[in-house]
Amino acid sequence: MSDPNDPFADFEPYEPPAKPERAKREKAPREPREPREPRQPREPREKKPRASREPGPKREKASGKPSVMAGWPDEPLAPRPAERGDDDGGGGDRRLLVILSSIAGLLVVAVVVVFVIYLTQQSQRQEPAADPVPTAPATQSIPQPSGTPQPSESPSAPAATSGVAVTADGFTIADESGTTTFTHAWADDAAPAVAALTELFGAAPAEDFQNGDAENYAYKIYAWEGFRLYDVFLSEGNRPRAEVPAPTFISFDSDIDIPVTDDFGVELDMSADEVAALGPDSGQRGSFVFGSDRNTFYQDGQRRFGAAVTVEGSKVTVTYTFRAGR
Repeated sequence: MSDPNDPFADFEPYEPPAKPERAKREKAPREPREPREPRQPREPREKKPRASREPGPKREKASGKPSVMAGWPDEPLAPRPAERGDDDGGGGDRRLLVILSSIAGLLVVAVVVVFVIYLTQQSQRQEPAADPVPTAPATQSIPQPSGTPQPSESPSAPAATSGVAVTADGFTIADESGTTTFTHAWADDAAPAVAALTELFGAAPAEDFQNGDAENYAYKIYAWEGFRLYDVFLSEGNRPRAEVPAPTFISFDSDIDIPVTDDFGVELDMSADEVAALGPDSGQRGSFVFGSDRNTFYQDGQRRFGAAVTVEGSKVTVTYTFRAGR
């Protein structure tokens, strides 16, 4: 009896069915071949007589004679460069040309960048910010000796017998008789003043240029011996000339050969102590400021300048120009 818990208890092995036997094929009998005819014997070939050879020169033995390659050079010949076809013949040259062109392009770009930076710097130097005014140097007031009379400002300097007289409003030129022949105001054009000063000094001026910055305009300078006239240089980005605080100003020193006077009593042979005795508004170590309260350009449109005086050894320099503050 089979075990009910055994799943393979009723398993019967598989037996494949028997293969049918194949019938053997019977070979058909071969038909007999016909007998071949016997081969006929070939006729013998006639041998042709060879032409008789004439005896040639006998070869000599190789011993004692140079070899056939004796005349060839000992050093190997340089290899011939392979000929390049049309498709690959200019490949290297084209690559070299591309590299050189790239280098040349980079150089051109570098030159353009440097040139643009240079123009930008020049433009920044010559285009000051809005309302540029020169700043006064740090000064401190000088105590005046007691009993020294303080000079009072006069509307105009006394007329010189000949030479230049400088005032708050400009300067005048007088002939030998003391008659005023030319008057220049600080807001006037510089060309007439250059012509009058050239006639006075008897020589054309040397020309120079003063660069501007963030606080000062650029100026073209006309210089004679001991006398300089400054004319403002304006670019397209600057304010119009009518809005410039100092369209022109002057500076003169001890090297001048023509008499020049000012309205503060400063003489070009004074010492620092003598200049300090004139009662400047401020001063320190040979640098003095006179008429700092004249800066009325922004109040009523007029241009009235004070003076800055410097004493360096025996050289006295007086500059009439616009100064910010008192």
